[in-house]
Amino acid sequence: MKKIIAVILVVIVVLILIGSRFSFKIGNITIGKPSDDISRKDEKQLSASSFHKKYLDRKGLVIVNLWATWCKPCLEEMPVLKKIADENEEIPLVFLSIDKDSAELQSYLSHHPINDITFDNRNYRKAIRNFLDGKRENNLLYSEVVPKTYIIKDGKVIHAEEGTIDYKEFSEKLNSFK
Repeated sequence: MKKIIAVILVVIVVLILIGSRFSFKIGNITIGKPSDDISRKDEKQLSASSFHKKYLDRKGLVIVNLWATWCKPCLEEMPVLKKIADENEEIPLVFLSIDKDSAELQSYLSHHPINDITFDNRNYRKAIRNFLDGKRENNLLYSEVVPKTYIIKDGKVIHAEEGTIDYKEFSEKLNSFK
Protein backbone atom coordinates (compact mmCIF):
# COMPACT_ATOMS: atom_id res chain seq x y z
CA MET A 1 0.00 0.00 0.00
CA LYS A 2 2.85 2.39 0.88
CA LYS A 3 4.48 1.68 -2.49
CA ILE A 4 1.28 2.59 -4.37
CA ILE A 5 0.96 5.89 -2.47
CA ALA A 6 4.64 6.65 -3.12
CA VAL A 7 4.20 5.97 -6.86
CA ILE A 8 1.11 8.21 -7.01
CA LEU A 9 2.98 11.01 -5.24
CA VAL A 10 5.94 10.67 -7.62
CA VAL A 11 3.60 10.83 -10.63
CA ILE A 12 1.92 13.97 -9.25
CA VAL A 13 5.28 15.65 -8.61
CA VAL A 14 6.49 14.75 -12.12
CA LEU A 15 3.28 16.15 -13.66
CA ILE A 16 3.69 19.39 -11.73
CA LEU A 17 7.32 19.70 -12.79
CA ILE A 18 6.45 18.96 -16.41
CA GLY A 19 3.51 21.33 -16.16
CA SER A 20 5.81 24.14 -15.01
CA ARG A 21 7.59 23.94 -18.39
CA PHE A 22 4.71 22.91 -20.70
CA SER A 23 0.96 23.10 -20.74
CA PHE A 24 -1.62 20.49 -21.63
CA LYS A 25 -5.43 20.31 -21.48
CA ILE A 26 -7.69 17.84 -19.75
CA GLY A 27 -11.27 18.84 -20.58
CA ASN A 28 -11.75 22.52 -19.67
CA ILE A 29 -8.71 22.54 -17.40
CA THR A 30 -5.21 23.36 -18.57
CA ILE A 31 -2.21 22.23 -16.58
CA GLY A 32 1.02 24.10 -17.04
CA LYS A 33 1.96 27.57 -18.11
CA PRO A 34 2.99 29.28 -21.29
CA SER A 35 6.71 29.61 -21.84
CA ASP A 36 8.35 32.98 -21.19
CA ASP A 37 8.64 33.48 -24.96
CA ILE A 38 4.91 33.04 -25.42
CA SER A 39 4.25 35.43 -22.54
CA ARG A 40 6.47 38.11 -24.08
CA LYS A 41 4.80 37.56 -27.44
CA ASP A 42 1.36 37.87 -25.84
CA GLU A 43 2.42 41.01 -24.02
CA LYS A 44 3.65 42.55 -27.27
CA GLN A 45 0.42 41.58 -29.05
CA LEU A 46 -1.68 42.89 -26.20
CA SER A 47 -0.01 46.29 -26.38
CA ALA A 48 -0.93 46.49 -30.10
CA SER A 49 -4.62 45.73 -29.49
CA SER A 50 -7.42 48.28 -29.46
CA PHE A 51 -8.42 46.73 -26.11
CA HIS A 52 -5.11 47.88 -24.64
CA LYS A 53 -5.30 51.33 -26.20
CA LYS A 54 -8.93 51.98 -25.16
CA TYR A 55 -9.17 50.22 -21.82
CA LEU A 56 -5.78 49.38 -20.31
CA ASP A 57 -4.02 52.67 -21.05
CA ARG A 58 -6.64 54.60 -19.08
CA LYS A 59 -6.86 55.42 -15.40
CA GLY A 60 -9.77 54.06 -13.44
CA LEU A 61 -11.98 51.01 -13.62
CA VAL A 62 -13.07 48.80 -16.54
CA ILE A 63 -15.37 45.79 -16.44
CA VAL A 64 -14.73 42.95 -18.90
CA ASN A 65 -17.21 40.12 -19.33
CA LEU A 66 -16.07 36.91 -21.00
CA TRP A 67 -19.08 35.24 -22.61
CA ALA A 68 -20.42 33.11 -25.47
CA THR A 69 -23.66 33.02 -27.47
CA TRP A 70 -24.13 29.31 -26.63
CA CYS A 71 -23.74 29.94 -22.88
CA LYS A 72 -27.19 30.20 -21.27
CA PRO A 73 -25.90 31.71 -17.97
CA CYS A 74 -23.98 34.31 -20.02
CA LEU A 75 -27.15 35.39 -21.79
CA GLU A 76 -29.18 35.33 -18.57
CA GLU A 77 -26.77 37.72 -16.83
CA MET A 78 -26.84 40.32 -19.64
CA PRO A 79 -29.67 42.34 -17.97
CA VAL A 80 -27.72 42.37 -14.69
CA LEU A 81 -24.62 43.66 -16.46
CA LYS A 82 -26.69 46.27 -18.30
CA LYS A 83 -28.12 47.49 -14.99
CA ILE A 84 -24.61 47.72 -13.50
CA ALA A 85 -23.40 49.60 -16.60
CA ASP A 86 -26.36 52.02 -16.45
CA GLU A 87 -25.65 52.76 -12.79
CA ASN A 88 -21.91 53.21 -13.42
CA GLU A 89 -21.75 55.14 -16.69
CA GLU A 90 -18.22 56.34 -15.92
CA ILE A 91 -16.95 52.73 -15.94
CA PRO A 92 -16.64 51.11 -19.36
CA LEU A 93 -18.21 47.66 -19.65
CA VAL A 94 -16.93 45.54 -22.54
CA PHE A 95 -17.71 42.02 -23.67
CA LEU A 96 -15.25 39.53 -25.15
CA SER A 97 -16.75 36.43 -26.72
CA ILE A 98 -15.09 33.03 -26.84
CA ASP A 99 -17.40 31.97 -29.69
CA LYS A 100 -15.63 30.13 -32.48
CA ASP A 101 -18.53 30.70 -34.92
CA SER A 102 -18.16 34.31 -36.11
CA ALA A 103 -21.45 34.19 -38.03
CA GLU A 104 -23.37 33.13 -34.91
CA LEU A 105 -21.73 35.89 -32.88
CA GLN A 106 -22.45 38.50 -35.57
CA SER A 107 -26.06 37.38 -35.75
CA TYR A 108 -26.47 37.66 -31.97
CA LEU A 109 -24.85 41.10 -31.88
CA SER A 110 -27.06 42.39 -34.70
CA HIS A 111 -30.14 41.62 -32.55
CA HIS A 112 -28.65 42.43 -29.13
CA PRO A 113 -26.37 45.46 -29.26
CA ILE A 114 -23.74 45.27 -26.54
CA ASN A 115 -20.24 46.74 -26.35
CA ASP A 116 -18.58 43.60 -27.70
CA ILE A 117 -14.89 44.04 -28.57
CA THR A 118 -14.33 40.58 -30.06
CA PHE A 119 -14.18 41.55 -33.74
CA ASP A 120 -12.06 44.66 -33.10
CA ASN A 121 -9.58 42.44 -31.27
CA ARG A 122 -9.88 39.28 -33.36
CA ASN A 123 -6.09 38.91 -33.71
CA TYR A 124 -5.45 39.60 -30.03
CA ARG A 125 -8.01 37.42 -28.25
CA LYS A 126 -5.44 34.92 -26.95
CA ALA A 127 -3.20 37.69 -25.62
CA ILE A 128 -6.17 39.43 -23.96
CA ARG A 129 -7.33 36.15 -22.38
CA ASN A 130 -3.82 35.44 -21.10
CA PHE A 131 -3.70 38.94 -19.59
CA LEU A 132 -7.13 38.59 -17.97
CA ASP A 133 -6.40 35.16 -16.53
CA GLY A 134 -2.94 36.12 -15.31
CA LYS A 135 -1.23 33.36 -17.26
CA ARG A 136 1.91 35.49 -17.28
CA GLU A 137 2.16 34.94 -13.55
CA ASN A 138 3.13 31.27 -13.80
CA ASN A 139 -0.27 29.80 -12.95
CA LEU A 140 -0.06 26.02 -13.04
CA LEU A 141 -3.81 25.43 -13.20
CA TYR A 142 -6.49 27.55 -14.82
CA SER A 143 -9.88 26.92 -16.39
CA GLU A 144 -11.88 28.28 -19.28
CA VAL A 145 -15.19 29.02 -17.60
CA VAL A 146 -17.86 31.39 -18.92
CA PRO A 147 -19.33 33.64 -17.90
CA LYS A 148 -16.39 35.26 -16.21
CA THR A 149 -16.32 38.91 -15.22
CA TYR A 150 -13.18 40.92 -14.51
CA ILE A 151 -12.67 44.27 -12.85
CA ILE A 152 -9.57 46.09 -14.08
CA LYS A 153 -8.17 49.13 -12.32
CA ASP A 154 -5.42 51.26 -13.84
CA GLY A 155 -4.52 48.50 -16.30
CA LYS A 156 -4.40 45.62 -13.77
CA VAL A 157 -6.92 42.88 -13.08
CA ILE A 158 -7.97 43.35 -9.47
CA HIS A 159 -10.96 41.01 -9.36
CA ALA A 160 -12.22 38.04 -11.38
CA GLU A 161 -15.50 36.27 -10.81
CA GLU A 162 -16.36 32.95 -12.45
CA GLY A 163 -19.97 32.11 -13.13
CA THR A 164 -23.03 34.31 -13.18
CA ILE A 165 -22.60 37.44 -11.08
CA ASP A 166 -24.96 38.45 -8.31
CA TYR A 167 -26.10 42.05 -8.83
CA LYS A 168 -25.82 43.15 -5.19
CA GLU A 169 -22.49 41.44 -4.45
CA PHE A 170 -20.87 42.60 -7.67
CA SER A 171 -22.10 46.18 -7.22
CA GLU A 172 -20.69 46.27 -3.69
CA LYS A 173 -17.37 44.85 -4.92
CA LEU A 174 -17.24 47.39 -7.75
CA ASN A 175 -18.03 50.28 -5.40
CA SER A 176 -15.27 49.16 -3.02
CA PHE A 177 -12.73 49.67 -5.83
CA LYS A 178 -13.86 53.18 -6.76
